[in-house]
Amino acid sequence: MQVITTVTQKGQVTLPKRLREAVGIKEYDKVIIESGKNHLLVKPTKDILDLAGSFIPQKNKGKSPLQARIAHEKTYQRV
Repeated sequence: MQVITTVTQKGQVTLPKRLREAVGIKEYDKVIIESGKNHLLVKPTKDILDLAGSFIPQKNKGKSPLQARIAHEKTYQRV
């Protein structure tokens, strides 16, 4: 799908709704813009806060949050 849009005097570009919907970009989402030879690539991405809770730490895997905190406090000294 190809569309023509305008670059404003501030360098802003509006992504047409049908393109945003096609790739799942919603209002206030973050995007990655990559430059290539004579082109730009715009890709949807996740905000770091969207990833919260999706990774399980390997070191304390299977421990309760309290056990993980105790282990953490034994390893690191407060400043």
